[in-house]
Amino acid sequence: MTDSIDALGVCPPGVEPAGKITMAHGGGGRRMHRLLQDVIWPAFDNPLLAAQHDGAVFEAAGARLAVTTDGYVVRPIFFPGGDIGHLAVCGTINDLAMCGARPLHIAAGFIIEEGFPIDELARIAGSMRSSWWRK
Repeated sequence: MTDSIDALGVCPPGVEPAGKITMAHGGGGRRMHRLLQDVIWPAFDNPLLAAQHDGAVFEAAGARLAVTTDGYVVRPIFFPGGDIGHLAVCGTINDLAMCGARPLHIAAGFIIEEGFPIDELARIAGSMRSSWWRK
């Protein structure tokens, strides 16, 4: 039996290849929660993760800090109203805001496939800059 996955790599409702990660695992729903519960949280068990929030709030050097991280894979990477860079910045800032934090800094990690056009990466980086840095 072959798995039924559309051109974007998304499984139709009710179809999930057994033992395989699908785009649905990153969608914030039941499949993502099950993956976190069964794989991620047991591997990295600690009180900050046990809260199961989008960010962690903790004390360090007498200051109350919040931290979060995220990763984004979307198709298309450019879409009406934004792109993956804008989504990444705004999504990460939203996670901090949900912790009651005021964002001061942002870290960005890039996983770039071989052959990706440098001009498109520059466009995404510019979008991230305009979504975050204030003049």
